[in-house]
Parts: sequence; structure tokens; C-alpha cells
Amino acid sequence: MSDVLIEQLQTLLPPVSYDPEGKVLVAQLTAEGTVLGDALESLEAIESAIFPSTAGDYIADWERTYNLTPAVGASQEERVQAVEAAMADLGGQSVPYFIRLAALFGVPATIESFREPVVGQLNAGDPIYSGDWPFTWRMNAPLSAFKAVAMESRITDRRPGNTDVVFGYGKEVVDGITDKVDQLFNAIHYVVPAAVIGIEDL
Repeated sequence: MSDVLIEQLQTLLPPVSYDPEGKVLVAQLTAEGTVLGDALESLEAIESAIFPSTAGDYIADWERTYNLTPAVGASQEERVQAVEAAMADLGGQSVPYFIRLAALFGVPATIESFREPVVGQLNAGDPIYSGDWPFTWRMNAPLSAFKAVAMESRITDRRPGNTDVVFGYGKEVVDGITDKVDQLFNAIHYVVPAAVIGIEDL
């Protein structure tokens, strides 16, 4: 590209007054052509930085604009995803807002809140929370999403000021195990004894 630029610079010289092939002039035009070529390449990179997905090294400027600090060792893709999530984040304080915010990071999530025990509103077996638990909520995400640092950081920053948020991964695995244990318990304590009694009655 620099050769093309040098030729173009040579055509801009006034006719007769300069020798386009002169040693000193060619050296000067070569230096200017190299600098101009570098500037044009930088211009292309800056033009690409208009979108986070093609920003390359300029992703740091996007992060500065949205006051984001990438996690240590974050990949380019994760940094771009965090910027795009910040761009799409219009604000809010509701449960659907935080679920949508997690989805911007590609994480399907549910939210679980905790309440103080109140007589007449508790059922047998309900957990009893006290202390700061009524001001804490948990975002549950699939085990496959562990550990979504960028999502956690953004949601922690956006949470209501009077609350704390904790993150749980793999609740679906625990629920699946619990269901299997319940089935096993039911089989051992109800199905098998009933079958044995039925055999004895024959």
C-alpha cells in the first residue's frame, strides 16, 4: 500500500520543479507514505470500533464509557457481551427486569426471594428466615452458566440499594436429585411394604 501512496504523492508534485525520482525526495515521500498508510489503517480500525462486536482493542473505550471493569482473564467475547448488555440495559427494579438482564448475558435465570416468618402464613416444612434474609434475593442459574462473572457484577451493581443478591448455580440439579430421593423414599416406605402385605395375603 505504501508504494501506491508514494506514487500518489509523487503525482501531487508540481511539474518540472521537482524530480519525482530524486533520492532525497523519494526518501521523504517514502517516510510520508508510510505514516499516511499507518494513519489509514488506524482509521479503518477506528471505523470498525463503532460497534462493540468489531471494536478489537478499542473495546476498552466502550468499557470506559459504560464504567465496566472486565474480569481478570475475560475473553474478548465476554467483554463484548458485557458492553452489549450495558447498552441494552434501560434500568429497572422488577423481577422481570433482572431476569431480562441475565438473559442479555445469555443466562436463563429465575429469582427467589425470602420472607420473614409470619404466623398464619407459614406451612409445615417452610423454611424460616430471619435477620437480613428478607432483604436478600437469590438469582438461580443453570449449572452450565457457572460462573458468569460479568453477569454477577452487572446485577450486583443494578440491585436495589436496600437489598443483597446472592447467586446460585445448579438448582435444577438439586431439584432433580430431591425428586429422585422422594421417589425412592416413597417406594421404600409405601410401595414395597404394601406389595409385601399383598403377597402375604395371597
